[in-house]
Amino acid sequence: MSNFVSQFVSKSFTSVVSFLYLASGFKSGFSGKKISTPDDFEPVLRFIACSDVHLNGDETQENAIRLKNLIADMYKYSATQNYNKLNALIVAGDFAGGGAEEEYAAFNKIIASALTEETKLLIVLGNHEFINYRDVDATVGYDVYKKMINENVDTDILINGYHFIGVSYDDNGKTFKGKTAWLREKLENATKENPKKPVFVYQHPHPTLTVYGSISWSDSDIKNVLKDFPQVVDFSGHSHYSPSDPRSVWQGEFTAIGCGSLGALMGNLNYIEGDHDAPGKSAAAWLVEADKDGNVRLKLYDVENRMFFENIDYYFTNLSDKSKRTHNFHKQKSLDTKPQFPENSTVKNTVNENGEAIISFPEARGFYEAENYKITIKNSNNKKVFEKTVISEYVRATDADVTVNLGSLEKGDYTVKVIAYSPYAKKGQVLKAKITTE
Repeated sequence: MSNFVSQFVSKSFTSVVSFLYLASGFKSGFSGKKISTPDDFEPVLRFIACSDVHLNGDETQENAIRLKNLIADMYKYSATQNYNKLNALIVAGDFAGGGAEEEYAAFNKIIASALTEETKLLIVLGNHEFINYRDVDATVGYDVYKKMINENVDTDILINGYHFIGVSYDDNGKTFKGKTAWLREKLENATKENPKKPVFVYQHPHPTLTVYGSISWSDSDIKNVLKDFPQVVDFSGHSHYSPSDPRSVWQGEFTAIGCGSLGALMGNLNYIEGDHDAPGKSAAAWLVEADKDGNVRLKLYDVENRMFFENIDYYFTNLSDKSKRTHNFHKQKSLDTKPQFPENSTVKNTVNENGEAIISFPEARGFYEAENYKITIKNSNNKKVFEKTVISEYVRATDADVTVNLGSLEKGDYTVKVIAYSPYAKKGQVLKAKITTE
């Protein structure tokens, strides 16, 4: 898809897709009314859903450490609950950086040391498991997976009465056309057993036109199967787009969840400029629970800072009934308000050891936390010397100011203008300040 077409489709996307999220008063996302998981919710199933670990074979790699910490932290959390088990770990592809055996070995070592026998490993091949082999023979990606993991690249596993269906790419590492018949058969069988019970599906790319990032980082063949099964709760990665964004949880013909990454989270600045890395170090994953009646709860975990996003609590009921999708895109967009900075906010400026000017300012919030900020700097002659749009701090569960490196500025006085924008591109408050560099 060309850049122009991609951007045009992306901007149109905000008005045509629908999604489900529950508005929770948590730091990174919502500050309006709260819809909580009921106090009497009693899970009979608990699992982690993550994606895009991108291991390079080095045990000291930050991504490797994050995966270890995530597993350890979820065991600790589970031990504090009435239902104290962690039943599964989903890794929705790209656990390896390029598909080399040493990357698989590093992954297997983490799993062997971190997972107990009660927790099933559920993984599929992403595109990165094929990268090292595409130029010669992409099918080697399957051979390495079967050697290092197991023979089954696609699986249907029953855990505590719930089906988990994992689908890997075709052996070319690019498409799913050869997998659609198998996936449809598995879903038909699973839903015949209990038409009202959720079925958990996971694959690497997003289903097209569902969650945030599913314009470019997606697959339409998967979407065309899933749309016929409203019971599906689908987990995907590939885009690295932050799951703290409310658009990363979608409900329409089925339910789709974007898992982000354990490497680095991303966004695309409200569909304006393509992919951008979030500031600083970031990583996130979902903790998912289900009860005996098919109700499902999701809690988002900040893996980098090792803490849950405070009070985030997505709660899904009646997942098999499309007529009861109560939180669609248009309703959630209608809740959007202009992000506002805290009272008496200002812009602070410092100079780092390299002589570069650094500004910082507090996060702006409306019903949602701001998704990005447009920053403009003018000198005393009213000449623009800096302009950039940056992703906000909403990718992490900690409270932190937004920090932006302006580069080298000549000594003098400058005017700073910061405009906050919501996840639905609503222009918020303008913060203006004077700074001086010396």
